[in-house]
Amino acid sequence: MALKNAPFADISLDAFAANVAHAKTTLAVQSQLMVAVKSDAYGHGVAELSQVAITAGADALAVLDIAAGVSLRPVIPETPLLCWLLSPHDDFAAGAKARLDLGISSLWQLDTLSSVAPGMATRVHLKIDTGLHRNGALAKDWPGLISRAAELEKLGHISVVGIWSHLADTSLAEDRLALERFHQAVAHATEAGLSPKILHIAASAAATDLPESRLDLVRVGISVYGVSPFDDRSAEDMGFAPVMALRAPVISSDAKTGIVILGIGYGDGVLPLAPNTGWVIWGSTRLDITSVDVDQIVLHCPAPQVPEPGEVLTLWGDPALGSPRAEDWASWGNTIGDEVVTCLASHVERRFISRSH
Repeated sequence: MALKNAPFADISLDAFAANVAHAKTTLAVQSQLMVAVKSDAYGHGVAELSQVAITAGADALAVLDIAAGVSLRPVIPETPLLCWLLSPHDDFAAGAKARLDLGISSLWQLDTLSSVAPGMATRVHLKIDTGLHRNGALAKDWPGLISRAAELEKLGHISVVGIWSHLADTSLAEDRLALERFHQAVAHATEAGLSPKILHIAASAAATDLPESRLDLVRVGISVYGVSPFDDRSAEDMGFAPVMALRAPVISSDAKTGIVILGIGYGDGVLPLAPNTGWVIWGSTRLDITSVDVDQIVLHCPAPQVPEPGEVLTLWGDPALGSPRAEDWASWGNTIGDEVVTCLASHVERRFISRSH
């Protein structure tokens, strides 16, 4: 139950649905669309947003680890669900039983899976490193990986449904080289007897700037939550609207000093900022952020009048009010927009808003 005068986050299911549909038509185009719902859907609420994503056109979802996938599977019983950050401590048998797609990049992962889930034809996506060095198999290890995968597939332990990689997105030239390396790796896998039906390497940036990288499936993450992953373009530039609007009540104010206190702080997961950095909006007036403390934010209001205790101000995510964006907070804190929304504490109530409900 929400506490009186407690902060809360409005989560627009309509905006998220529209963002997913927009990604489907403009980024995936003729390809399938995979939506990342890792880290509790970037702090937005994984159960609720996963269902919306599927209804809006997502063909597959992705989380980081097996435990998250197993937890989400009852909510989305049929949709392909990829988990790719695997450790020796993970329950591979539970992943197989939950019919998860597992991102595989090492021989030990194949051997563990075949040992604990024999004969289950667990769906796997083999990952080749194409230059980013983000947990993919190195070129020298690829022949051994695909040879072992082909052997285990013949025995019925796994089913190699995909081959994938990550792009660095540092330049189009580098991405084209990585894409060429990827196709070479796929060719080697085919020669080894594998026949994956899903090839994927592109996320939002490459899908936008390098259409030939879309292949069979495009992965999208923070962009469909209305937060830009780029330095050179905003979410609005890409056609995406903010999904989360964080709001907090005024708990005290003083017209003489202009000091206004909001009932939220870094103990609630708000990004700590350097003193006298950033602002929030009250009507048409900007209130400068003096400090972000553990349980409150101190503002300074330059107007003769100040907001009254009980009034709710928006920290980020409501363009109609002229509020800052999550990306603004990221720039103030020298970080990325993902961190701003994902780090919001779980005890802050999420209010799921939809015009259809």
